[in-house]
Formats: sequence, C-alpha cells, structure tokens
Amino acid sequence: MNNILPWQQKNWEQLQQQLNLQRVPHALLLHGPEGTGKGLFASIFAQRLLCTTPQEDGFSCGSCPSCKLFAAATHPDLISLKPDEGKSILAVDQVREMVREFAFTPQISARKVVILQPAESMNNSAANSLLKTLEEPPGEAVLMLISHAPARLLPTIRSRCQQRAFPSPDRTQSLQWLQQKLEQGMSEEAVLQLAEGAPLKALALANPEQIQPHQQMGEELINLLSGRADPIRVAIRWSDKKLDPSITLEWLQQWTTQIIKGDTQSPLLNSLASKLQPVDHKQLFLFYDKLTAAIALSHTPVNKELLFEGILLDWSRFR
Repeated sequence: MNNILPWQQKNWEQLQQQLNLQRVPHALLLHGPEGTGKGLFASIFAQRLLCTTPQEDGFSCGSCPSCKLFAAATHPDLISLKPDEGKSILAVDQVREMVREFAFTPQISARKVVILQPAESMNNSAANSLLKTLEEPPGEAVLMLISHAPARLLPTIRSRCQQRAFPSPDRTQSLQWLQQKLEQGMSEEAVLQLAEGAPLKALALANPEQIQPHQQMGEELINLLSGRADPIRVAIRWSDKKLDPSITLEWLQQWTTQIIKGDTQSPLLNSLASKLQPVDHKQLFLFYDKLTAAIALSHTPVNKELLFEGILLDWSRFR
C-alpha cells in the first residue's frame, strides 16, 4: 500500500529502479535518527518484495494471498527480528535461528525477507553469526537492517550492506505532516521540538494522556526554580503509577538538551531557559549525566519516588 512518507520518496524511487532492473541488494542498512519512519519504510518495501501481483505504480497490491498473509503478520517468507520483550539485546540464539530459517526455500513468494531492528542491539556474537549470511545470502533473499546508531555496528556489517540514509525531514515538512495527523488543539511545534525533529516520534508523544501531565511537569519545574514548589511533593506526583517514569525522565532530559543547545522555541522551554540563564552549562551537563543514570535505574525495581526526589532536589539547586 502507498503509505510512503513524503521525505522517504527519493529512497523509495531509487529502490524501485533497482527492483525494476532486478538489482535489489541482498542486504540493506536503513539508518537515521529514531522516529523518521525507517521501520515503516522497511515494512512497505518488504510487502512489495513479497507481493505476487504488484501494481504498476510499484507498490504491493494488498489483495493477493501473499499480501493478506503479510497484513495478518503470518507470512511464512517474512522474518521479523527484534529483542525479546523487556530486553535490549538481540540474543545470538535469535540470530542463529533466523539464519537457519533464512536459508530455506521460500514457500509463497519469490524470495525471503528479513527485517532486523534495531541492528545495534546485536552484540558481537550475534553480529558475527550474521556475517556469513551477509557474505553469501541464499537465492533472491533480502535482509534489511534498521539502525538508529550505525556507528555502533561492526564495520564488517556496515561494509556488507548497501546503506540508505533516512535523515530527519526539514522542520517545515515535518510540521505540515503533523498538522494533518494531530488532534485539534495539539501544538505540532511543541511535540516536534520535544521529539528533536523526528516526526513519527513526535506523533507518538502527542498522546493527551502523556502531553497533559508532562505539561504540568514543565510548570512544576518552573515553580521549583522560583521556590514556589516543594521537590518532595512534586516527586510524589511524578511517581504516579499511571505515568511511565522512564518517559518522564526522558522528557526532562530532552528539555535539558534543548536548553543547552538554545533550541527553545516553545513558550514552556523559553520560560525554563530564562530561569536557567545564570546557570553554568557545565552544571547542566552534569545534570544531564544524572538523568542518564536515573533513566537506567527507572527500568529496575528502584523506589521511583526516591529516584524523582534526588533528581528534583538537584534541579531545585539551580535556583
């Protein structure tokens, strides 16, 4: 189906040309910032590669048996590989099983397709298990690696893939796209800034259940810098079980990053930046590091209220 995002058009056209010439690479590395739609692009291209009756415009038909199996996530010739739920590492056993399945003859389509993401979640053992397949892929098989941080991949992995860059689109294009997607009254400028220019990430953040409490969070941060709020009481609200503590900390870290960069186009960030103007940037960098450690701790059984207390007490010292 034609759901290619506007800023992906060039990559799509180039791959279509290769497909028409029967020169599709056996291994593709789709890389770029998180939230730019690499996974969506890979899924659309995978469906096209597996479709048995593609349309003249280069997209899958959406109605052949292959497309119906793809839509039901039961296509036998498609392998989707990612870390197990709750894990950050793609285990070597998962990669070895994929390599074994990848070598089998396709059951329905003309080729097998693998989508592996994020590629940087492979440790060295898993990456080394993949290398032989990258060197000698079976038949017409296509393996797509999706990476938010390609520099973290082994050079031998990168060198064996044809690379396709997916940078963040320009601000105007992102805002126009978000305008069509967001609920009325939602500020596309604010969520795009929070998502550091990544439009799909901005769309995911633009959830009223997240936006409203985190807007309140910003106001509380301003009040803490003015001495009008108590960090202990604020920590109690932030530890509300309905809110994901890691997301709350990531929002604060993103705000801190934007204040350091001077990228403060929203009224909320302008107010925070104004309050923090006398603060040495070295102190903000140290606070950023503390947030990184707190985000890691938030995924453990640590007492969330105490975790927030420590962060908010540090924030209050910027007064």
